[in-house]
Parts: sequence; C-alpha cells; structure tokens
Amino acid sequence: MIVENYPELDRLDAEQKLILAGELWKSATTPDADSPELSLEAIRMLEERLTHFEKNPESGVKWDDLRDRKLAK
Repeated sequence: MIVENYPELDRLDAEQKLILAGELWKSATTPDADSPELSLEAIRMLEERLTHFEKNPESGVKWDDLRDRKLAK
C-alpha cells in the first residue's frame, strides 16, 4: 500500500485523514493540462451508466469486491 511509505500519516486523527482523503480525491479528479478530453459519446455513456446505477444500485459492484477479485487473478 502507498500509505506504508508515509508513516507520518499514522499521526493524523480520523478527521484529518478524512480531510486529506477529500483533498487527494479533489486533486486526482480536477482536470489539468495533461487530462484527456472525453468525447460526447463517452460522457453520454457514463451518464447512462450512472442513471442506471441510481435506479438499480444492486446492479453495481463495490470497489473493494472488484479490486479483490482482480487481485486474486
């Protein structure tokens, strides 16, 4: 895990860890000059999948389950 490379993170309390997680998420999802542009078709497809998931949440797979299945292969 990446967190093992940063032992100082263990000194953060739960609130600080959540704030850090939010900041990392924001920095990872904010487009920059190197971010590829999505086509209108790709955006429509993602919107359709999100709408389907919102109507049928049981059709989704939790990230932890998907990751564990992929790592087990």
